[in-house]
Amino acid sequence: MKVLGRIKVVLCALMLMLTGLFISMPAAYADEVPEYRLQVSPARLDLELKPGETTTAKFKIQNTGSKAFDYIVLAAPYSVDDEKYSVNVDKETAYTDLAKWITFSQDKGNIEADKEQEITVTATVPKDVPAGGQYASILVRMDLPASGSDESGVDISQQVGILTYSSVDGKTRKEGKILENKVPSFMFAPPISATALVENTGNVHVDAEYILQVSNFFGGEEVYSNEESPEVRTVLPETRRLNTISWDGAPHLGIFKVKQTVKFLGETKTTEKLVFICPIWLLFIILAIIFLIIFLIVNRAIKGGRKE
Repeated sequence: MKVLGRIKVVLCALMLMLTGLFISMPAAYADEVPEYRLQVSPARLDLELKPGETTTAKFKIQNTGSKAFDYIVLAAPYSVDDEKYSVNVDKETAYTDLAKWITFSQDKGNIEADKEQEITVTATVPKDVPAGGQYASILVRMDLPASGSDESGVDISQQVGILTYSSVDGKTRKEGKILENKVPSFMFAPPISATALVENTGNVHVDAEYILQVSNFFGGEEVYSNEESPEVRTVLPETRRLNTISWDGAPHLGIFKVKQTVKFLGETKTTEKLVFICPIWLLFIILAIIFLIIFLIVNRAIKGGRKE
């Protein structure tokens, strides 16, 4: 009876801890409109270029704050430094000449609160450029008077970028492969995530498509799927891209069937696993309970053997 009593005490403590995890919910409040806020649209431009010809596109600068501000516009190289796609707008490569070909209908201006202005981008392509991808980042910077000084000082407080993807017409290569498609078997906390690594060995950007499907282990009911709207990521030439796709609505505890499908350059790979999600503190408690039960059983057996 003492053994059962101790086990009940431990189980009650465990239930109290689990209940406490979900007692409080943080309150959400609407954000106030800031004095200065810069936005642009669209977030990406796609250009089809031909040697010796000119191509144009348009984007909008939007002031969604409560005060007017000055801005400047410039073109910078766009490349990435690693598999996680850390953006680099300083490094020049064979695929970043587009920044040198771009001009704007205006590269500076002033915009009133709750207004927008349209800018025309013109890309003038030299005659002798090779075919393949070309990439730039159009940077829009907000210029404000420096805090505590007169308006002769400039403090660049906000900057947004528009990624510009283009392909120069000619002989292009679309080559690459899926290197990894991984679903972990155990997680300590949500979200439930899967990763994939793809490699583009061609000379033009291509898209990779990711589908995540999650079902309950008990009953098999699908609780999450983005199959109707797959996640798409653009992979630059001569790069590898690591992507993580997640189900943010996962609970803190459960067993699920998780399947990730990756599609890239006509290749499709699928990985499916059982995934157990459990907080690390709960795992320690479960292990402690197991060891306690084993200890109590062994201890009782030893005492029983001595009495005999």
